[in-house]
Amino acid sequence: MFYSSKFIPSVVMLALCASVESIAQNSEKTQVLDEVVVSTNKYPQKQSQSGKVVTVIDAATIQRSKGKTIGELLNQQVGLTVIGSQNTLGTNQDLYLRGAGAGYTLILVDGLPVYDPSGASTSFDINLIAIDQIERIEILKGGQSSLYGSDAVAGVINIITTKNSGKKLGLSGSLAGGSYDTYRASVNAGGQYKKTTYGLSWNGTKSNGISAAKQPETAKTAFDNDGFKQNNFQVKLGQQVGENLTLRADLMSNYYKTDLDAGSFKDEKDYTFENKNLLWSVGGAYQLKNGKLTVNFQQTNGQRVYVDDSAHVEAGAFAKYSYGYYRGVARFAEAYYAHTFSDKIKWVLGVENRWQNTDQTYLSISSYGPYESPAIKASTANTSLFSGYTSLNLQDFNGFGLELGGRYNNHSIYGNNFTYNVNPFYWVGSRLKVLATYSSSYKAPSLYQLFSPYGNEALKPEVGKTGEIGAQFFSKNHQSYIRGVYFNRNIKDVIAYISINQDPWGRYVNLSQQKDHGFEVDAQWGIGKAQVKANYTFVDGEVTTQVAGKDTTYANLFRRPKHTVNVNVAYQILRNWSAQLALRSVSKASSGPYDDAKVVLGNYTTLDFYTEYQINSTIKLFFDLKNLTDKEFSDVPGYNSRRRNFMAGAVFSIH
Repeated sequence: MFYSSKFIPSVVMLALCASVESIAQNSEKTQVLDEVVVSTNKYPQKQSQSGKVVTVIDAATIQRSKGKTIGELLNQQVGLTVIGSQNTLGTNQDLYLRGAGAGYTLILVDGLPVYDPSGASTSFDINLIAIDQIERIEILKGGQSSLYGSDAVAGVINIITTKNSGKKLGLSGSLAGGSYDTYRASVNAGGQYKKTTYGLSWNGTKSNGISAAKQPETAKTAFDNDGFKQNNFQVKLGQQVGENLTLRADLMSNYYKTDLDAGSFKDEKDYTFENKNLLWSVGGAYQLKNGKLTVNFQQTNGQRVYVDDSAHVEAGAFAKYSYGYYRGVARFAEAYYAHTFSDKIKWVLGVENRWQNTDQTYLSISSYGPYESPAIKASTANTSLFSGYTSLNLQDFNGFGLELGGRYNNHSIYGNNFTYNVNPFYWVGSRLKVLATYSSSYKAPSLYQLFSPYGNEALKPEVGKTGEIGAQFFSKNHQSYIRGVYFNRNIKDVIAYISINQDPWGRYVNLSQQKDHGFEVDAQWGIGKAQVKANYTFVDGEVTTQVAGKDTTYANLFRRPKHTVNVNVAYQILRNWSAQLALRSVSKASSGPYDDAKVVLGNYTTLDFYTEYQINSTIKLFFDLKNLTDKEFSDVPGYNSRRRNFMAGAVFSIH
């Protein structure tokens, strides 16, 4: 589909701009776009009252995604690329928001940050979250460290889990099966009794999968399939105390185990990976006359275990046996107050603290004998990060709005830093919103970068500065739109690993400067019984680093395509029967410096088909056919993507 770098932007812009007249003329009652979001300013706010760039994946979209994973769903959104989302289940999901590297996007679950303290990048593994336990997702773009702190360099993704308030008792669930002997089941029960809300949910997934590694033509034996097993368990409790106080307690237990291969084009028959994550939180909100005080505490315990057994040793493998254990604990506490001065002026003031630690060991046995890396202990590998922040939001001053925010941070190792956010916007009439943002953001060094054998306690935080400018044009009834945004991001003091000529032969240092820019266009409109969503993303970037004492600049957005197009057309065939087609087309991308295979990843286009039929108010059937043209492609050199595959099943809901 991609013929040249000039052709695609022109075609996409022409097609989307041609739809403006359709948007303006359309009076069909489609999805209302002025939704209330909570991620923009930590309190409920209509999108029309904010100048931030937000994408909302609503409950209806998630209900039509029962055959997908969260990675597949995010991969269809404007500005997002999730490498690994189309490979066998359990594949590492590298999430790139506007081209930014893994770890530069902060993941929230119900508004609270989740990350992996034991990882080099601290990025959270979205494989742990089951789509059946998600109610909606809010994607907030640009530097968001003023409100959300470390890691929110490219943006924030807030995963909001299913709630059960407002009904006495509800029971819902799903049962599905499909290609590669994949089976999935879920059940969710909960409701409200007097002033108490409660919820209990479970999800289970099992798949025989496909071989993670691509089999070369020279292989003498067939590669085995790499299976996947997952279990998710969630409990939610809420209590209204009097008229003004609300208390809550949440527990999530997430687990999966998957088979791994030895590397690109390399099979392995007894290499496994287990990931366990236990997350619990408590909190409360007290409603005052002109504001609300919110207090939260959360703890996350994560454990990753890699075992390469010795029953099978792949030809050419260095180690006969290896065992890696990585445990991380993250604690988060916050208190913030949101005050309403008037309908036009709101203010947020808050404090938070993050504590994290990790234990890590690694053992391998080769023909040279056993090797055990120096252990990392929680008693020494730990940090704390205290922050105080504030945000002032002005709305509807003759069409003008403005958000001003700032955050002071004190880290137990590197000391102090400050971030800020300036976000003006202006309504031209009632249908055109013009917005701009200039913000700073940061990412604190990870525990591994500080305390591993290659660690450096002199590391400074990575500091980003992002500028955005854009506009959004709505139909008369604000139920259709087209939006275009240009962004420019500059990250200084990027932490890089360099080789040194003495033990331990490597070290983390603040070395590089990363510059990225691009633009994105997305639109949604109704045409009769059809609902159309389309988006286009362009992203490019380069890094400047020192090589042999001289600055060297080169393009480095490896595995990330410059051009991405997504088009989704949904059609209501009958009152209880609907269908949709989803097209995704990406341009070429280059492999990374650490990829075993140095190749150019080819451009490709895939087409998915989904249909659902509502039998009655209780039962719905669905069929999800992905990559229906059986396209062979690869996002990671030497690894397989799924060819034509499907999931089919039933969803039930009893109220």
